[in-house]
Amino acid sequence: MMKRLAYLIMILSAGIFFSCTTENEWDDYFSIDENMNMGGNGGGMMPGGTASSGTALTTTLGTFDVTIDTSALTETETIPGSTDTYYEDYVETYTPTTTIKIAYNGNSATVTGEAEGVTITKDGADVTVNSTVKNIAYELSGSTSDGSFKIYSEKKFEVILNGVDITNPTGAAINNQGKRMYVVVKDGTTNKLTDGSSYTMVDNEDMKGTLFSEGKLAFSGSGTLSVYSNAKNGIVSDDYVFIRPNTNIYVKSTTNHGIKANDGVIIRGGVVNVEVSADAAKGINTDGFIQIEGGRVTAITTGGSSYDDEDKEYKGCAGIKSDSIFVISGGEVNVKSTGAGGKGLNSSQTMTITGGTIRAIAAGKNFSSGNDDVASKAIKSAGDMTISGGDIMARSAAHEAIETKGKLTVSAGSIGAYSSDDAINSAGVMTINGGYIFGYSTTNDGIDANGNLTVNGGVLIGCGATAPEEGIDVAERCTFSINGGTVIGIGGGSESIAGSQQKAVLSGVTVNNGSYITVKDDSGNNIFAFKVPRAYSRAVMQLSSPKFKSGTTYTMSTATSVSGSDEFYGYYAGATVSSETKLGTFTTSTSSSSGMRGGMSTSDSFQVISLDSTGDN
Repeated sequence: MMKRLAYLIMILSAGIFFSCTTENEWDDYFSIDENMNMGGNGGGMMPGGTASSGTALTTTLGTFDVTIDTSALTETETIPGSTDTYYEDYVETYTPTTTIKIAYNGNSATVTGEAEGVTITKDGADVTVNSTVKNIAYELSGSTSDGSFKIYSEKKFEVILNGVDITNPTGAAINNQGKRMYVVVKDGTTNKLTDGSSYTMVDNEDMKGTLFSEGKLAFSGSGTLSVYSNAKNGIVSDDYVFIRPNTNIYVKSTTNHGIKANDGVIIRGGVVNVEVSADAAKGINTDGFIQIEGGRVTAITTGGSSYDDEDKEYKGCAGIKSDSIFVISGGEVNVKSTGAGGKGLNSSQTMTITGGTIRAIAAGKNFSSGNDDVASKAIKSAGDMTISGGDIMARSAAHEAIETKGKLTVSAGSIGAYSSDDAINSAGVMTINGGYIFGYSTTNDGIDANGNLTVNGGVLIGCGATAPEEGIDVAERCTFSINGGTVIGIGGGSESIAGSQQKAVLSGVTVNNGSYITVKDDSGNNIFAFKVPRAYSRAVMQLSSPKFKSGTTYTMSTATSVSGSDEFYGYYAGATVSSETKLGTFTTSTSSSSGMRGGMSTSDSFQVISLDSTGDN
């Protein structure tokens, strides 16, 4: 039913206004009044974040890239108090009384130091430690192309990487079969760990990657660590992985995941770069939660989709994948998947973003095999998605750029999404309380809510394709309500916004790519201007602003020049506009009545207009 509105809008005759008593095909759906109710929020724009200055769709959102960046960050860090959940993951809370040094040299290793309760055996450059005591550190240095470090420890311990290069042709370079392991990458050193193309396994023991730990795995130190995986994963913990500021870790895996943890991955800072090339591999993967608080994390996948024998389904790659909750509160997160069915950020439960800078790309096509499909998406959450801060850019070549299978709630932040499918899609209710949100689709809807869509504040912009696709789309039998904020939707079709409390306008226009649509009040003050990112022939626009006042006549025009204001994907608030061509006017009312029509709740805050001219012809 909603899609029919596109065609009804497009047959409106120039200069004709419809009243709620007019008998026409629209009356089957809602009452129409040429005036609009004051209602709701009559104040100024209510952005929940800061608009990006100078953002241009054609040079940023449609073309930005994600690349590996190993350059160090300058980060400050305060060791938390004992009440912090991860207090014990800080090596400063651990005081070794003995440091045992192991120096590798080709096919041999030299051990210096000893401690009661610690037994060390060697087989060439393969070093094995058995320990029953606490407060021990092991310092590794030198180089071997046929060696390893393996430890059985009943207590947590520290491993210092002091310029070490270990390759183990038959398994893990470092293999922890014991408790929590602190890995300290010594300042100013370069370290490298490499596994072989096959593993020689020991009965009743796991060995899942180049750097493997049965216990918690906590990284610190400002040296560099490079990990290469040729048979399994890169860095693995059967518990959780904890990464601190000033670390610098690079992982490359050709056969499986880059960083894998059973219980969770916590990144509080540092530089983390991951590249994986196997089908269905993840840059960072956990059966538990992911928590990113700072630093710069970059994960790139190039593999395609493959069949999972255990889960009996096809799966694709992902830059970062969590099987539990996914939280980003700070730092930089950069992800790109180029293979068929690949995703950027992927959560099997809820996703919460409260801060940080996020760049996510799904560059591959969708994967299909028989009745099985794997969709490429830049940011995807199987549960609710909540965004209350951050700067997000997401692009998908084949499917949604941002999608949640639950509810989407945005209260702050900056979001730009670009896709050939729906740019931003929610399977459930979508609520916009603040922030700046922009969705652009080349072939579908800009913003698509499959539940009720409510806008209470912020700036919401949706740019859809030609009819019947819409700038902002709401599922049939669901409502699109505007109670505050600024709304701009443009596409070939349009939704009813008849349930809105704030004044709203639905109009038809024809504009060229790069033209500005402007709205001014009767005093000549610019309410907003919007640079249309593509050419539209008889497009439908949804417009609403808390600056629309009661009993005021507004002029809509096209313009070729706008200045004097920050830009958010072509949106300008309070800018100076020149070289205008008038399209038409609309006048708001002072009434506040509402009623039922055609089974839909409506109010005279909603107005349908046909403009005086199409403009830019």
